This record gives sequence, C-alpha cells and structure tokens, in this order.
Amino acid sequence: MPLPGVCTLRKLLLLSLMCTFSYNVYAGENTCSAETAAVNAFNNFIFTQERPFNDSVKEMKMHIKSSDDYIDNNAYVKFDGCGGLLILENNKVVKSRIKENVIVNVVNIRINKKDEGWRYNMTFKLSDIDQHGIDNILMIQRMHGKFLTGSNGKITKSEDTSYATLGDERMKFKAETRFLSDDKGRLSESGRVSTQPNDSSNTRYFYDDKDRLIRTQSDSTTEEYTYTDDGKESGSTMVQKFSTTETTVTICKEWNKFGRCTRAERDITVLIESENGEKDGIYKHHAEIDYEYVY
Repeated sequence: MPLPGVCTLRKLLLLSLMCTFSYNVYAGENTCSAETAAVNAFNNFIFTQERPFNDSVKEMKMHIKSSDDYIDNNAYVKFDGCGGLLILENNKVVKSRIKENVIVNVVNIRINKKDEGWRYNMTFKLSDIDQHGIDNILMIQRMHGKFLTGSNGKITKSEDTSYATLGDERMKFKAETRFLSDDKGRLSESGRVSTQPNDSSNTRYFYDDKDRLIRTQSDSTTEEYTYTDDGKESGSTMVQKFSTTETTVTICKEWNKFGRCTRAERDITVLIESENGEKDGIYKHHAEIDYEYVY
C-alpha cells in the first residue's frame, strides 16, 4: 500500500528549501578555477534549483512561518570558499487540521560534504493529534544516502536506503536517482527508481532563452518560475497532486543589492476532494518568508 504523507528526499528538499548560490564571483578568486566554480554551480542547482548570482554568499538562513501555525520551517546552508555546498539543514513542521483532528508532518534533513560526494539523512514522522490532545504516531521513516559524482566532479546519481514503521509493520526500501544534463550543461532531467510504492518518479527541467529555470514538471508536481523586468526572480507557483491537491504561490517582496530575495509571502491552498458527495474541503494558509545572508 502507498505510505501516507511520504515524499522522497529529493522532493522534500526542492519543495521546502529555496536557497541560492553563485559561481560568477567565485570563478574570479585566485583559489577557485572557472571549472571548479561551474561544477559547484551544477551540483548546487541539483540541491536548490536556483540560478547563479553575482555575489559570494557563504551562509544562508531561511524561516517560513504562518500565523495559523500551519507551517514552521527553518533552513540553514553553508558553502565553502569556492561556493561548494558544505552543510544543508532543513527542519519543517506542517500541521493540517481536518475536522476535529490535526495531522502533523515533521521532516528533518541534513546533508554534509563527505570526501568527493555528500551524505544525507532524513527523518519523517507522521502523527495524528486527536480532539483530546493525544499525539498518536502513525508512521516514522528514516532515510540515509549519498550523492555520487563522476570524474569531472559533477553529481551523476544518488542512492538511498530507508526504513519505515507503519503501525506494527516494518519495511525497508532502496532507491536510486540519476541526473542528466543537456547540450548546454544544464540539468535537464532526473529519474528516480525506488522499491517503495509511489516513490519512483521522473522530473524534467525547462529554461528560457536567458538560461533561467522557468518550469519543473513531474507526474505529481509542476512548478513555474517568474522574473521581474530587471531579471530578479519574482516568485513561483507550484501545484502538487497526491491524495490532496496543494497549490503554493510565492511572491518576493524585497531583494538585497545582489538580487537575492530577502522577504517573501506565500499563499497555500489545500483541496481535499470528498468521497461521499459531500462538499470538498478547501483550506487556505498565508505564510511569511525571511532570508538572511552572510558574505
């Protein structure tokens, strides 16, 4: 049976974290070759799907918070002197109120640079808080894996193993994701094959004539990106279709001098279709997003 509420590590990373990275300035520093900077740009695009910026950010923090307690998300990213990812941490809590119960999704992710690749760990917990305030754990899944690179240093695939507990049932899954590039060296496609039901997927990436990402598309999720007249990223619209349909619209409100977003607003609409002819459930949430950068 499909595990309720479970996403792959890659989906969770890309849906919950928006961080940015630049190779232009790094390439001009004495200790960083243009080749190294380009490799780091490609690898970090796999992690974050963000375009390059003409700066040399070293650390970034992000906080997403809604006033109704629906979402509370904290992320931290650290880069080395040439822009390569050293650490990525993401802690996310989503509380969905359905009738008199509250469904809680807790996701903790950590990626560390290790030798020529990266190791990652993820913990996912799904629980149900009833009307009496009792927290009943429905499922826990723990995943560990690694990103592997080719001889040129670019990431070519990831491998992971996860262990899930659903009631009295314990399960083990394995998965592999391969990353492909187009003739311009841009990430064009990622394909995931997993032994976990509903976890295999294929994602395609589309760009405009300025090499800016404008759309990502998989079987369950489509995200489109927009830009201002002067080239800054203005926002995105994402539609996810699982057991529910979730539409997320993010709009940047303020930028720093390098064009990085410093404050954004996010509107989330969750549609739960009824099964017995009843009225569909529609839940709307508004969140504020703050970014901090260290140079």
